[in-house]
Amino acid sequence: MSPKKLSALVVATALLAAGLVGAAMMMPTGAQNTDETADRTITVDATGEADAAPNQAVLRIAVTAEGDDPQTVRDDLSAGAADLRENLAEANVSEEQYETSEYRIRQDRRPPREEQSSDAPEYRGAHQFEVTLDDPDRVGAVIDAAADAGAEVNHVSFTLSDERREELRSDAIADAMSDARLQADTIANNGDLSVTSVANVDASEQRYAPVRYEAAAAGAAADGTSVSPGDVTVSYNVRVTYNATTN
Repeated sequence: MSPKKLSALVVATALLAAGLVGAAMMMPTGAQNTDETADRTITVDATGEADAAPNQAVLRIAVTAEGDDPQTVRDDLSAGAADLRENLAEANVSEEQYETSEYRIRQDRRPPREEQSSDAPEYRGAHQFEVTLDDPDRVGAVIDAAADAGAEVNHVSFTLSDERREELRSDAIADAMSDARLQADTIANNGDLSVTSVANVDASEQRYAPVRYEAAAAGAAADGTSVSPGDVTVSYNVRVTYNATTN
């Protein structure tokens, strides 16, 4: 197997929350559910969580080149990208599963004295691709394909499909509301009160809990690279106000 160029490889759950951006209000803040029998309120904050194994993976793979003129860098990037595409095809990654996420060629600006004494190339370039896999178990094979093409694997994110993310979100909300009611009942029992109904719910914060691995977590075995991701955790915070009456 060719030497692996796993520069600063980080395996992480993606913080890909496009479908969860913004506030989700189960009842508008300040709106009250009128309960004429209630003479007290109890407000609690609660957090619910739901875990699941990732069912998607996103890799950022970069072809890099350097030289003394931009044309040389462009040619080397083109050749490296062609090698990468060929290796991805051999790893059963179709062209629909990846796209260019960044392309750049930069001139290394140096003071005049350093320009005369430095042997470092003047131009550096990178062509970065983003590869999306529906099967996280294939990540190791794609890492090997990239490394064999001389490309760098800069980042791997394990995440969830939109459908699975919505399922976990619902489970996390249910867990949060259950915890909130348990807290309210405990407070009421210790304050000679009885919870009667929900007055207000603010469910405005949701997030993914990241799971990170350093490069050593990606082990190069005799039959290829293997990566073992952890579960993706969806957390959901709620603030609930309950109506209560004195016993």
